[in-house]
Amino acid sequence: MKNKVGWILSIFLAAILGFWIWSQRPGLPVDLVLPSHPLVFARLAHTQEHIDQVINSDFGKNIAAIDVPDVLSRNNFSSKDIRHFQRWQKDLLEVWGNPLIKRFLAKEAGIAVYRQNNSYQVFVVLRLTFSTRIAEALAQLSHHWGDDVTIKQQKYHRRVINHILFKKQRVGLGYVRIRDLVIIAPEPLGHLEEVVDVYQHKHDPLQADPSFNFVQRNAYPSGDGLAFVDPDLFSVPGLQMAAFPVLGVSYMPGVVSKYKMMVGLDEKYMPLGMRKTFACPALSNDSLKFIPDSAIFYDWGICYDLEQSWGLARQKLAEYPALAQGIDKFKSRLEKHFNINIRQDILPVIGQEIGGYLTDVDMQGTYPFPRLLVFVKIQDRVKAGRLLEKLTQNPATTLHSEEYDHVAIHYVSLPLGANMDPGYAFLGDYFLAATSRQLLKKSIDAYNDSMHSIVSDDAIEQFSLAGGEKFHSMALMKTSELSRRAQDFLGWMDKYLSGQVSMAAAYKQDGDNKKHELDEAIADKSAELVLARKKLTELKNTSLVNAAVQDPDLVNGAIDNLSREEQSIRDDIANYTQQKQDLSRLLDNYATGAQSAKLTMYNMENLVSPVLKGLESIDAQAVTVRFGDKILETEFLVK
Repeated sequence: MKNKVGWILSIFLAAILGFWIWSQRPGLPVDLVLPSHPLVFARLAHTQEHIDQVINSDFGKNIAAIDVPDVLSRNNFSSKDIRHFQRWQKDLLEVWGNPLIKRFLAKEAGIAVYRQNNSYQVFVVLRLTFSTRIAEALAQLSHHWGDDVTIKQQKYHRRVINHILFKKQRVGLGYVRIRDLVIIAPEPLGHLEEVVDVYQHKHDPLQADPSFNFVQRNAYPSGDGLAFVDPDLFSVPGLQMAAFPVLGVSYMPGVVSKYKMMVGLDEKYMPLGMRKTFACPALSNDSLKFIPDSAIFYDWGICYDLEQSWGLARQKLAEYPALAQGIDKFKSRLEKHFNINIRQDILPVIGQEIGGYLTDVDMQGTYPFPRLLVFVKIQDRVKAGRLLEKLTQNPATTLHSEEYDHVAIHYVSLPLGANMDPGYAFLGDYFLAATSRQLLKKSIDAYNDSMHSIVSDDAIEQFSLAGGEKFHSMALMKTSELSRRAQDFLGWMDKYLSGQVSMAAAYKQDGDNKKHELDEAIADKSAELVLARKKLTELKNTSLVNAAVQDPDLVNGAIDNLSREEQSIRDDIANYTQQKQDLSRLLDNYATGAQSAKLTMYNMENLVSPVLKGLESIDAQAVTVRFGDKILETEFLVK
């Protein structure tokens, strides 16, 4: 008996161990159960974890704190739209709060959309955890929606397809389980028989789709997210989308989160100008050497063919003769004034590398003043110097010169406050122009000492921007600093708009007083008009009675004088009435402007400001672009 019990326990334990080992085998790839050629496909691993991170981040908390219904109401959305939003918000929170939903999203989730004749098919794929694989947990989901649910089973090629109907919500869905995957299709937008056929090798799987393979081949090898879109979904006027056969995205989390957007290129469908642009070789970025570490935004790019752009602009302008004629006249006057030819003297001097940076926005003056520097690589330094001599022969104001660390700086002083002295300088092969000569000095310092350069910033190293890699363009944003500057700008805007509201209130008070004065003047003139009419009537009646004894000329003269007086009073009343109407329209415009200013202030405080405060949690972001023979890659890096 004991041996029999021991055998039973051993078999039971072996069965449990075997089931556990079976459950731990590699998961079934999503691309082996979904059909090929979707319009949209997206897959994300650790879905619940990523969503929770966003919700619990400072950014998510600030966004969640926005009273969206109140914002919609203040911005004149209909009560119907607001109710729909609140209902959608409530349903979303209920779904996300469901513990079963979180269990299903714990490992991996995906979605695929297919075009089927004049409609669409939608499949949602969820990878089950060990606990959800023990039982058909999806059927248990119905208990969380109430008892008004029916479940029907359909057998198809040894697979069970379950159809669930939520009568109260009037929603139906089907699902089929294949190994550790559950494939769900909203009904009637999906036919799960196709999924079963794909798994049993009766139809081509997603794994055989060229677009999917292109995106997966170029995606991050250990990324958590992958998506691609059929470009036929988009329509860009004047552009053949066949030139971009694939659009894909890859995501990899980490201390630096990475997002890569991949665009397939097919030059057969590209216009000549676009082919020339995509033939431009990538370069290592030398301009980082003179970007100061105080820069909070920086942008750099190459492949700017200004001569080609000039030609394209001329072609576009030819479609608008009047505008083209006006621009040609202005260009001719400009060239005559400076004794230059733009096409022959300027375009050949400027290279294909252009960029700039921002260090601050000065809020102390009457208006915000950016601390901004732009640069361009010069192809011929000597010709560029001669060109600038021509352009500065007759400056609008006095041009000053200063030598700083063996570099000549030329600038003008503006009567707008401190550091309002825009200027330019040559640094190596680059021409630099800045809103303040202090920025030129900062760039010179950075160029001569890398410790003052942005290359010493940790973000540059973590984003791998200064390691000699070649790019076509690059941008860096110190997001937290930019957010704080933007909030300072909102503060300035708030003061400015508050001034507009106060001014409108003062104008209203003055206007109301003026309208009262006009009302009194109209009343006085109306009384005078009544008296004038009475006198005129009496004079006419008297002249008729005493016509034989009165001088007709005197009587007629008196009548004419009273008639002119009456007309003058009428003109005064009409003038005062017109003034009152004009004043009312002006006050209405002030009131409308004040109301608009108040709404803008409300939106800044209750919508824009929370977003900016949330962005303070992001230290820095970067964007890089590279393209080759068959692909355009844009990488977004977030720290």
